[in-house]
Amino acid sequence: MTEWDGESLARLRAAAHRGDGRDGLGALRGRPLAPVLQYAGDVLVFALTEPYAEPDAERLARACLDALDSRGLPGDAELAADLAAALGSRPAPPLVPLPADLGALAAALDGGDSLLDLERGDVVPAEEADDSDRWLPIPPLPLPEGEDARRGAARAWLAAQGYRPAPRTL
Repeated sequence: MTEWDGESLARLRAAAHRGDGRDGLGALRGRPLAPVLQYAGDVLVFALTEPYAEPDAERLARACLDALDSRGLPGDAELAADLAAALGSRPAPPLVPLPADLGALAAALDGGDSLLDLERGDVVPAEEADDSDRWLPIPPLPLPEGEDARRGAARAWLAAQGYRPAPRTL
């Protein structure tokens, strides 16, 4: 089994950001899921919902779902619910899709004094926002160590607000 090097991890991050299940699945093949469960779950949801049958998608998705269910870190239950819905074993949670970047959201949760744009999913400093009701304050929260765990904590916070991350498009 091949480990995660910088190039492979960058490919997986980019695929998750774009919502590209095919490229994300290519990045996952032959590598351990455990260090990247949050990214893996996202790209596997996309791979399962894309209009073509990709080899290994269902097998990897079930392995990822089992790992998320047993690990139980913040955000794992929310991602597991999305993954189970994509596999057809549970209904999707009633969360509104929002093209929020979980990495940017985690950084904002770590620092505070930022807002989430509920129309575009952008994270901006509080002083850059207008007076409209499209902004959601992002409170400072203690976050776990590690990129995957921080991504999960951001996902859990977003779900608590009634939203799920969606791919960002131009």
